[in-house]
Amino acid sequence: MRGAGDGTATDGTAQLKSYTFGVNTWGSGVPVLDLFGDEAEYAVKEVFGMSTTRASDDFSADKELSNVQNFAAAKVDGMILQGAAVSTVPQIGNVCKDAKIPFVFHVFIGDDKDLAALADSNEYYVGAIDADMVRDGEEMGKAAYENGARTAVIIGGNVGDNNMDQRSEGFRKGFEALGGVVLEEARCTDNSECLPKATAMLNAHKDADVLYAMVGDYVPGSMQAIKDLKLDTKVYMSCVDEESAKLIKAGEIVMGNDGICLPSTLSATLILNYLDGHKILDADGKAPRFRTIPFRVTAENADAYLSVFAAKGVHPITAEVLKKLCYRYNPDVTYQDYADLISSGLTLNAILDAHGLGDVEG
Repeated sequence: MRGAGDGTATDGTAQLKSYTFGVNTWGSGVPVLDLFGDEAEYAVKEVFGMSTTRASDDFSADKELSNVQNFAAAKVDGMILQGAAVSTVPQIGNVCKDAKIPFVFHVFIGDDKDLAALADSNEYYVGAIDADMVRDGEEMGKAAYENGARTAVIIGGNVGDNNMDQRSEGFRKGFEALGGVVLEEARCTDNSECLPKATAMLNAHKDADVLYAMVGDYVPGSMQAIKDLKLDTKVYMSCVDEESAKLIKAGEIVMGNDGICLPSTLSATLILNYLDGHKILDADGKAPRFRTIPFRVTAENADAYLSVFAAKGVHPITAEVLKKLCYRYNPDVTYQDYADLISSGLTLNAILDAHGLGDVEG
């Protein structure tokens, strides 16, 4: 393992070694996908003062794998990766193992069985962090039912996208367990398909009480379809973005869940710890699998949400919080510090507190 012998003191006071990281995103030009790369680079560049080389997978499994191969050929020190194609995850593990380059997955992390295999057999696998997307959907399903909805339709990205599949599972779990009925679910290759598919679905189910959009990309088309059909269908969502937060504030969307970008920032600390000779391990001595908890965005807290998730130059997780997770700044950091932060330190109120802002309701 590369480590502190490279010039990093365990007390964080001596000259610190700098590293270069390969960072991929599933695509570019889509705000939320760009955000994942931006948040990983924020940690590396602004907080740690290091460098990155970044590449888009262009929504292609082949390109995803070739980007990893190119990072390896360039001899980056570590890789902060998204395994959005899912099937590429074991191959990525082989590339990194052969090149002896540590790697971490965030947000799009592939199948748990593949991650478990990596944790058992690949010393260069540093861990994976995503959001609890089943819980994400489940909370929105419960909220919709508790607010009076009894029928719902769902729209989101393509079948096979773990993030979408898990949110769909969660919404159905939360909504149907209470007695609600999901009438139909539309899945799109990209958001250009949203308007026609939402229109067809809603036209067939004009009495649907709720539309659940599984990500902000599918909000504009869905709301246009509701408007065109002159319906009063209420909208709930996951993966809130700046524009949808404004619609929540205005009351045009009932509420949403977010926190999807937090794993991107945290993942950089795991790989930095590895490179500094302090690999974070779980209770079984293996690379960790962390899952952050979504929080609600409502009309009452939308302004506060926007102040830390959409303000220019502001990032949700502060440099101080990130440095507490890094061995070079905090030699006592352990797996439990990550677990504690995730369980209580990444709520919207906790994030606001870290920025010196007050608590909010909602």
